[in-house]
Amino acid sequence: MASALAYRDFRRLWASSLCSWSSQWIQQAALGWVVYEITGSGAMLGAVLGARALPMFLLTPLSGVAADRYDRRRLLQASQTLASAVSLAFGAALALGVVGTWMLFAFTMLMGASNVLDRPARMSMAFELVAREDAMKAVALNTIGFSMMRIVGPALAGYLIGAFGAAGSFFVQGLLYGASALVVLTVVFPKKARRSTGTSALAEILEGLRFAAGDPPTRLLLTLGALPFFLLVPVWGTLFPIYAKDVFAAGPQGLGMLLTAVGVGGTLGGFAANALSRVERQGLLQAAWVLVMCAAIVGIAASASLGAAIAFAALGGAAEMAHLASNMAMLQMSAPEAMRGRVSSLMMLNPALISVGALIAGPLSDLLGVRGASLALAAAASAAVLVLYFVSPQLREMRIK
Repeated sequence: MASALAYRDFRRLWASSLCSWSSQWIQQAALGWVVYEITGSGAMLGAVLGARALPMFLLTPLSGVAADRYDRRRLLQASQTLASAVSLAFGAALALGVVGTWMLFAFTMLMGASNVLDRPARMSMAFELVAREDAMKAVALNTIGFSMMRIVGPALAGYLIGAFGAAGSFFVQGLLYGASALVVLTVVFPKKARRSTGTSALAEILEGLRFAAGDPPTRLLLTLGALPFFLLVPVWGTLFPIYAKDVFAAGPQGLGMLLTAVGVGGTLGGFAANALSRVERQGLLQAAWVLVMCAAIVGIAASASLGAAIAFAALGGAAEMAHLASNMAMLQMSAPEAMRGRVSSLMMLNPALISVGALIAGPLSDLLGVRGASLALAAAASAAVLVLYFVSPQLREMRIK
C-alpha cells in the first residue's frame, strides 16, 4: 500500500478524503444527538435522518454520469464547498438557538446532495492518479482511511459536543470540509478525453437497470447487499442516540463510544474479509455475516451496561464491513465489463436505504421502546435471510469462479 502514497497527487487526494470522511463521521454522531435533543422523538429522529434518502434516490444515477462527463476536480470542489457552507450556517443557527424542525430537514437534504455529488467522483479518481498496478493498493488505502475516520469521528463528536456544545461540532465540520476543498485545488489530474457513446445519459442508466433486474446473480447480490443497510445499519445512526441518552444515561460521550466501537469492529471486519477471500461459497458467507449482525443487535438490546453494548457494537461493525467487502467483490466479478460501472453505482443507493430504514426504526422505537425496536429489526432481517436461503438456489450455489 505504501507504493500508492508515492504518487504526490494521490497523497493530496487522500488527505482531502481524510478531511471529508472525518467530518462526515462527526456529523453522523452529532446530527442524531441534536435532533433527538431538540425533538425528544424517535419518530422525528428517523424522519430527519430519513430525509437524506430523497437526494440520494433522485441524484445518484445522474451523479455517476456527471463523474464520467465533467471535470471531477470541479465536482469535488463544488461538493465540499457546499458541505462547508451548510455546516457553518447550521452551526451558527444552533449557536443562536434558532434551529427549527424545517432547518433539520433542510440541513439533512443539502448534505445528502453534497455527498451524492462527491462520492462517484472521489471513488473513481484514484484510478486516474496511480499506475494500474497500484490501483488496488490505492483502493485499499481509501478503505483504511474511511474505516479509521469512522473510529475517530464519532469519538471526536462526543468530545466536541461535551466541550463546546453541538454548535461547536458543526463549526469543526465546516472547517474540515473547507480544508478538503482547498487540498483538492492542489491536485493535478491528467487530461483525459471523455467517452462519447452517442446515447443519452438516461438511455445508459436504463440499460444498466434492466441488466441488474434481469441477471439472477446480480439481482441476488444487490438484494443481499441492500438488506443490512435497510434493516440493521439504521440501528447505529437512529437508535444509538436513544440508547446513549435514555438507556445508559451516557450522554454524547457514550454515543461517541458506541459509534467508535462500530468503526473499530469495521476495521477488524476488513481483515476478516481478506482472510476469508478464498472461501468458495461467498453467497452463504454473506448471509452468515448478516446473521452475525442480527445477533450483535440482539446483544445490544439485551445489554445491561454500556460496556457490554460497546462490545456487541464492535461485533456488529465487524460483520457489517466483512459482508460489504464480500458483496462488493462478488458484484464486480459477476458483472460484465461493459456493465460494471453502472452495476457498481447501484450500490451507492445503499446509504439511501439507511435513511429509509431510519423512517422505520424511529417510529418503532416510540412504539416498542428502543430495545423492542432493535429486536424487531434483527428478527425481520434474520427472517429475510432465511427466506432467501430457501427460495434462491443462486444463494446456496454461488461460488467464486
